[in-house]
Amino acid sequence: MTSRKQPGGLRRWFPRLVLPLALVLALAGLVWLQPDWLPLPGREAEPYPTVARDLDDAERLEEAILLGAGEMGVPRRRIARKRADDGVPIYEVRCPDRLHPVTANRWLHRVFADAGVEVADCAERGDLERPRLLYRLRLGGEGGARARLVLYPPTGQPPLREAWPRVAVIIDDLGHNWGRVTRGLLDLDLPLTASILPGLRRSARVEREARRRGHAVFLHLPMEPEGYPSQDPGPRAVFADMGSDSVAALMDALAADFEVIDGLNNHMGSRACCVDSVVRAVLAWAARRDLVVVDSQTSPNSRIWALGEEMELPVLRADLFLDGEGEDEAQVMANLAAAAEVARRRGWAVTIGHPRKDTLAALRKMGPRLRDYGVRFVTITEMAASLREADPSPPPARP
Repeated sequence: MTSRKQPGGLRRWFPRLVLPLALVLALAGLVWLQPDWLPLPGREAEPYPTVARDLDDAERLEEAILLGAGEMGVPRRRIARKRADDGVPIYEVRCPDRLHPVTANRWLHRVFADAGVEVADCAERGDLERPRLLYRLRLGGEGGARARLVLYPPTGQPPLREAWPRVAVIIDDLGHNWGRVTRGLLDLDLPLTASILPGLRRSARVEREARRRGHAVFLHLPMEPEGYPSQDPGPRAVFADMGSDSVAALMDALAADFEVIDGLNNHMGSRACCVDSVVRAVLAWAARRDLVVVDSQTSPNSRIWALGEEMELPVLRADLFLDGEGEDEAQVMANLAAAAEVARRRGWAVTIGHPRKDTLAALRKMGPRLRDYGVRFVTITEMAASLREADPSPPPARP
């Protein structure tokens, strides 16, 4: 006798056998094919899409441009293409409203570097706050593919503070001479703040030349350090035991050595800048003249910045020193990169350097590089005018 329950049992068990078997076969096929989206062990995901290497130079160049636009959130259909009179293709892209062209510039350089595209030139046109960036790109050397990219500012107002990391470089201790290093620093194509010691042999010459080149001019105010007199700030210094009237009279005499000053920062002063009464007298004098004050942070206990905040005055403080004792050109370059990183994260950074040949060489090399990556060099007065909120910066890395 045949059982009528067998066909029903087969129908009941067949899905339970076949479905797991099909799932196992499907997973095996996926592992064998290794698609890009499957996170297999030992296979690292790329941080962002890359340009295919099997294309010819012209195709790779175009793909890099389209990929860079995609990184900014611009779809391919929104990219205009035309051809110049010399036959070079031109691509036109407009930044989205919440993206500043300088921020986008950093992203584009990353994509181009990964694709092997050389940025032969990146020029800036138009308003400082809404620039238009013009790129000349090439791939494959002098005889390879060429293209131009025009990056337009957004139609809305871009977030300027996030986009423009600003770095102010103060050069201290100027006025001793008018030598090659001092001339070289003032001739740099970078806005600087020349902090000049009063009454030195070349102070007036340095002030005149700095002003002629468009730099800001600061009084480098001598103040009493710890360990005086072995550490000597000079004959006309602010001392910790001076009264407010004496401080004001001395500073009037120091300022008379200059035609015009934009602000001041302390020279030495690790003792005097920790005395509230002295610091208040200095800040009150600066406030009467509408001057910017920078705390050089020669002491971790300095009261200049804290009292400036309390008195609601335009006071900034140094984030780091570019050229500590014994540091060479490579270390100064690393310090500049560190300052740029502070500016990238916070929006601005204040640095202090000195008239040394390694500092000059590092600024010559790093200045153009940092500007290519979106860093804006400004004077202290320009920076102070653009800041409207408290400075959360930590003390300098090497006080």
